Amino acid sequence: MSKVVCVLYDDPVEGYPKSYPRDDIPKISHYPGGQTLPTPKAIDFKPGTLLGSVSGELGLRKYLESNGHTLIVTSDKDGPDSVLERELPSPRSLFHSPSGRPISRPSVSPRPRN
Repeated sequence: MSKVVCVLYDDPVEGYPKSYPRDDIPKISHYPGGQTLPTPKAIDFKPGTLLGSVSGELGLRKYLESNGHTLIVTSDKDGPDSVLERELPSPRSLFHSPSGRPISRPSVSPRPRN
């Protein structure tokens, strides 16, 4: 099957907040303009949980692994010995946090497998 590599934010150094200003997520029935909302069959995280850091794994691990895929999640993307560089030769998909340092196109170009 496929390998998915996610380069995400580090987890907060002092941990996540013990409480949040809200206990729930506002309920909405449709997007502005009338477009319908996604209708997932199930979710495996608590709504409101931060998913965009290393420990949140974008909420993908259970889904991907239950379908036979491998998920690699890291914030280590800099330098020739980084997790990203070690995993780059073989991923099928690569996700990178939007405000992280950009990954240059040459570094994600296909390379010979070892």
